[in-house]
Amino acid sequence: MTSKPEYVDLLNDIRLQEARAGVYLEAWANKTDNKDLKECLSFVAAREYSHGDIFDRRVKELGFDTQEIEDPEFDEKVRVVSSDISDAEKIAWLKESRLRQPTPSVRERYEAAMEDDLVDPLTRSLIRWFTDVENDSVVLMGKVYSEIEKAG
Repeated sequence: MTSKPEYVDLLNDIRLQEARAGVYLEAWANKTDNKDLKECLSFVAAREYSHGDIFDRRVKELGFDTQEIEDPEFDEKVRVVSSDISDAEKIAWLKESRLRQPTPSVRERYEAAMEDDLVDPLTRSLIRWFTDVENDSVVLMGKVYSEIEKAG
């Protein structure tokens, strides 16, 4: 490719979001005493790290370099999930933090990219697969979160 398509920035944003999610979910998994939550967080964290790597590779396959962009809330997420507050409080905090996400969110942007003919077919296919896996992770985490919220 000669000129950088607009969606390359989206792929980089997904890469960053996923790699960072792997970090804070792993940190939380290492802190919790809840066996089911630890198992779920560890599983999803591994997925997130993998997604970060996959999107890093896709940006490079398209002939571009990835960019580091600071996330002003990342350190706070790691601090919260590594803290001694209850898992129910961590879940509530993370849900509340999602409300502060810029709009359109990365998720809204990649859902739109799946249908955008300006995005190359292989990348659209990758984003469709990624969306399916993300949806599965949301279901898995939602089940465990629900049990914790009921108990908490």
